[in-house]
Amino acid sequence: MSKQSLTLVVDLDERGIFKAHVDDAGGKEVFAFSSEDEETGRPSDDGLWLVEDGWMRHGKDVCGLLEYMQSMGVVGKNAALRLEG
Repeated sequence: MSKQSLTLVVDLDERGIFKAHVDDAGGKEVFAFSSEDEETGRPSDDGLWLVEDGWMRHGKDVCGLLEYMQSMGVVGKNAALRLEG
């Protein structure tokens, strides 16, 4: 079984807002997350929920994010995630 190759792409990391998404090898987005409040466009009171909930140590924690996505069934157990840039 071949590994599922994934890439974490940071879209925005400034002024208290962090946005990122994960692409598969074909460039299709498979997961996205953000610290931005969708209603106000400002940083949410809860911060980056994956960090707040203990899945990730910081926004670029590929090991924690991969574990979360695998536990939720978003990606398979054979997936590998790398950070772009």
